[in-house]
Amino acid sequence: MEMDFDTCSSNVNIDDLPEEILEFILSKVSPYRDVKSCMLVCRRWYRLAAGVTRQLRQTFQNCVYESKVKWTKIAPEIDIIRVTERYSHCACYYDKSLYVFGGCTSMNTTFNDLWRFDLARREWIRPLAMGTYPSPKACSSMVVYKDSLVLFGGWSHPTPYPLHQAAGFFYELHMYKPEVNRWYLVTSISREHPPPTAGHSASIVKDTMLLFGGSSVPGIGTNDLWRFDFIDLTWKKIVTENKRPSPRFGQTQVTVDDQHILVIGGCGGPNQIFNDMWLLSMDKDPWEWTEVKVNNTDCAAPQLWCHPACKIGNMITVLSKPTKSVSKPASQPSPNLRQVENIQQNRVWVPPVEREIPPSDRGGEEAGPSHRMPGPSHYGDQRYNSSSTESDEESVPQFKRPSVVENDSSRQPSQPGRSRLQPSEPDSKLGAVLNYVEQQKKLQLSAMESTSSVRTGSPSVRPNANSNRQKQLEALRKMEEKLRENMAQQTKQKQTGPSRNNEAQNATSSRRRDPHSQMHLHVLDIAEVVQGHVTWRPIDESFSIDAPDETIFYSLSEGRGELIMFGGIQRDIQSMQRGVDLKSHLVSNILYILSPLKTSI
Repeated sequence: MEMDFDTCSSNVNIDDLPEEILEFILSKVSPYRDVKSCMLVCRRWYRLAAGVTRQLRQTFQNCVYESKVKWTKIAPEIDIIRVTERYSHCACYYDKSLYVFGGCTSMNTTFNDLWRFDLARREWIRPLAMGTYPSPKACSSMVVYKDSLVLFGGWSHPTPYPLHQAAGFFYELHMYKPEVNRWYLVTSISREHPPPTAGHSASIVKDTMLLFGGSSVPGIGTNDLWRFDFIDLTWKKIVTENKRPSPRFGQTQVTVDDQHILVIGGCGGPNQIFNDMWLLSMDKDPWEWTEVKVNNTDCAAPQLWCHPACKIGNMITVLSKPTKSVSKPASQPSPNLRQVENIQQNRVWVPPVEREIPPSDRGGEEAGPSHRMPGPSHYGDQRYNSSSTESDEESVPQFKRPSVVENDSSRQPSQPGRSRLQPSEPDSKLGAVLNYVEQQKKLQLSAMESTSSVRTGSPSVRPNANSNRQKQLEALRKMEEKLRENMAQQTKQKQTGPSRNNEAQNATSSRRRDPHSQMHLHVLDIAEVVQGHVTWRPIDESFSIDAPDETIFYSLSEGRGELIMFGGIQRDIQSMQRGVDLKSHLVSNILYILSPLKTSI
């Protein structure tokens, strides 16, 4: 009997499994590394693996359509090869990898390095390519044509460092072939070619590349349309006779089919932000532009010129904070009307670092808005009026913070029992903030003493200075009390143990993050774009802890059943438009993966 059992068990293999179980096993295989190998086993495996691949893509598109995705953060490891923080770079997906080229740092220093993120192993690799390297630049375009990556245009900014990198625009056309790991400089045989351009958009249509818009002069856009033929290696400027889009740069361009391309948003210069959409029909002679009607604009993504878009099936996806307020977690109390107005332009607070205050900043008068230190802007452009004395609410001190935080504390009025300072960093940073508050109190007290010692009868430029300083000191005292409470709470959490401490920290961070500043998935349905109209899908207002805060000038690409976001600046575009300097710690080198919530087949 044992011999019969052993004989039967030796004849059983994986092919004896039902197709339902085998299909479930194949659904757990990596779509980048092992699916193609499974297709080579036999016809049955090829059929099942192909069905799993189609089902994976369909599930991903359905989840994107319903905005049911989960965020996964992949930060580069410190002890191994590490990609540099950057923004305004270009990226594209090719053969199980994400390729990233160029971009610039917080000081506008541009790169010409090429990086590859292996999506199967989830690791960064830097190919040391040969050939003719492109110039260091940002705001260029990179698209995939057959087995090559096509790079065109770009821009570099002058830097004040010893290298003295020159500013300029480029019209270079390079092709990179991953199979041979080599760059090629493509020289056109035609006399005409596009001017040096940056911030343009590009897309592949059959054996041609179409370029639209861009900027050849800083801050000035164009609406020229160029076509490059890969077979003849020639450029040709396309002339359309009907109405065409306004000159712009920073727009997104996608290929709808072999006869149509869609241009989305853009910027035409100062105070010229476009949210319109234009369809180019290439099946007519001459080619014709048509403005597309956009429905459900309340759910549209704001600032389309600095938030890149990606086409997934019959949808366009954009990652940005929502235009309107989203629902907050249930643990947070519902704010009153005044708090809602402040939340509209609130940002997540970044703990400042302790540094010595320059002597020039230690005057007795308050530091007005024109004397603010440069740094990341986290609040709106509301200004504190130090000359106002008739107010029912408490005035907020207008002291300077270290360079990590650009905003004045006067951007929002303080409220009893609720402080805007909600640090979640270790005690060392909280101590630095506490020391800084104490220094500001001393400065205000010394300013009051100097003001009171002014000779009697002398005219005062600011007669209400002492009254304002008293209000500022009161706000500083409340801020100090709140910081001490936070320090005591963290000390208590450390005593309870690491596990409870982490749980409490995660719960606290989830409560304190502002959902309105968090990035959400915006979906545009373009199934009927050829008929002349598109529709923004409703936004999923659920709160995700893993989603990053508002980020601009990142890259967005589609993988196999997932969406890939890399780099950018964690800044609100409103602060960028005010000309605030960038800080290096706000430029990101983190990669985010957006995958469907429903992973079962």
